[in-house]
Amino acid sequence: MRRLARPRLYELFLLADVAVVAFLLRTRARMNVDVLRTLLDMRQSLTVLGVVLAAGVLARALFAARRGRRRGAARLRALLRPRALADLLRLLAVLVLTSWAYSWLKVALPLLRPDVLFDPGLFRIETALHFGVNPGRLLQGLFPYPALWRVLDGYYGAFLWTVMAGIAWFAAALSRRERARFAAGFTFLWILGAWFYWATPSLGPCYVLKDDYTEVRAAMPSQSATMDLLFAHYGRIRSLHRHPEGADISPYLGVAAMPSLHVGAQAFFMFFARRRSKTLFVLFAALTAVTFFASVVSGWHYAIDGYAAVLLAWLCEVAGRRSVPSA
Repeated sequence: MRRLARPRLYELFLLADVAVVAFLLRTRARMNVDVLRTLLDMRQSLTVLGVVLAAGVLARALFAARRGRRRGAARLRALLRPRALADLLRLLAVLVLTSWAYSWLKVALPLLRPDVLFDPGLFRIETALHFGVNPGRLLQGLFPYPALWRVLDGYYGAFLWTVMAGIAWFAAALSRRERARFAAGFTFLWILGAWFYWATPSLGPCYVLKDDYTEVRAAMPSQSATMDLLFAHYGRIRSLHRHPEGADISPYLGVAAMPSLHVGAQAFFMFFARRRSKTLFVLFAALTAVTFFASVVSGWHYAIDGYAAVLLAWLCEVAGRRSVPSA
């Protein structure tokens, strides 16, 4: 158990990130966030993630049982041993802390970098990269089908379930080293993604190019309502210091476009699966492509947000793999 208790590189990186975010929230953003209380408020997330990890353990045991009940039972017993359970609990703590640091840094962006937005530059860059054609407008013209947009409306809303499924499957690997590599890369993705938001704050085309997405938004009522909810919350954050009384602030309602971590999360699963399962690699590659398409056609993201996310996901998978040695 001594080796199990030794802090890993990504865990130290995460703890440092939590400390820096907490410091910025209380000093530069002046949000007076009670770190301990907000962590305790994540009890529901802790429960959900605990259920997700338990579901992953059971699912992989059932999958192994296809080759014989004894094989499935042996896998289940292996993951229920004290050492494996302690490691899964450790991973659970990492997921919760990562979620806290990511969410609070993202939601505080209007206070940390007030009146700094890169949307005009991102629009120009992506239009230039596509030879003068804007990808959002192009995709709407190529696929002018409200029925398709309605399907994408539901699919985009189900994104969280695909992330939970990926966490459940990969975190329930038998090898402690595999779990650590997954946890490291996944943690790097969300930490670096949040700081990418800080480096290039942007709202996204659905907010700054509203007229381009009028028809799409009409066919995507769920995403349109979410866009309105997030923007109203963004306005409350911006005016927090002028009107602090009665401000209803949620860390889960931050607005940031660059990079698209909807695309990045699924791309990370794709890269992580590449050396482990051809089926999962193809599945997450398809999900990444559909999410990228939906994010651009709906106006949630610029196309370059997706390109940056795929590159970031690849770098994080490599970093996670190399940060946990083979022996």
